[in-house]
Amino acid sequence: MSATGASVEGVLRQAASLLAAGGIEQPRHEARILLGHVMGLSRERLLVAHRNPVDAPLVDQLMGLARRRAAHEPIAYLTGEREFWGLSFEVTRDTLIPRPDSETLIEAVLEAANRERRENARIVDFGVGGGCLLVSLLKELPGVEGFGVDRSVGALKVARRNARRHGVSSRAHFLAGSWGRSLAPAFDLIIANPPYVAAADGTSLMPEVAEYEPAGALFAGARGDEAYRALAPDFARLLAPGGRVFVELGAGMGDRVAAILGGSGLAESGRRKDLAGIERCAIFDLSGA
Repeated sequence: MSATGASVEGVLRQAASLLAAGGIEQPRHEARILLGHVMGLSRERLLVAHRNPVDAPLVDQLMGLARRRAAHEPIAYLTGEREFWGLSFEVTRDTLIPRPDSETLIEAVLEAANRERRENARIVDFGVGGGCLLVSLLKELPGVEGFGVDRSVGALKVARRNARRHGVSSRAHFLAGSWGRSLAPAFDLIIANPPYVAAADGTSLMPEVAEYEPAGALFAGARGDEAYRALAPDFARLLAPGGRVFVELGAGMGDRVAAILGGSGLAESGRRKDLAGIERCAIFDLSGA
């Protein structure tokens, strides 16, 4: 249904009503995001244009997106982007949507890199996805060379576009593969945000996550630790002397991950909590280093 000549305020109300009927918690806020995306206007421009007319094709486009959002498709997939570490990243159904929790890992890496003066380090990101971690770090560390590995060719295409978007493509290299099997040592910094949801926990996930985000980037076997077990030998093999590994943790998994990586010759040197107080990042180096 189109609404020829409808105002910005009118179509916002229409879209918000549809979102509210679908159980979306902030319907007007999300309707404004979708309308801004459709019209190519910032939130501020929309606020001062509330009486302006909206062309019927744009109204139809907005309502199509609103119907998809009311069915709980993530808004980041509808707009095709999400902010992370103050940067705008392209996201698609091939990639996980970046979450603020993962910025804890960025903070930990930057603290270590700056303290240890690793301006010219080599860094590898396992399960690079859309590249938000690696690209953010390359933006912050202009002398670093980065490598991103992922099994998803679709995700790697997105990562390459994000590297170009943020001007780091000359220092970013992307490889299709299963964890570190195709790589040779040594890396000064190794990062990973692996899948860590146990198969049985899928029913507890929000529909936005369970029904739309890529299952291969979410689930890791019966206990949620298969990816950590697969990565541990590669971490130990690929880490340079004096280097560090930074791993994102599933909630409550810190001790189990420490035991898994410890079995491959890595020693835990610290953990960091996210803003919710949950242990989100564990830091490791080579035992005896």
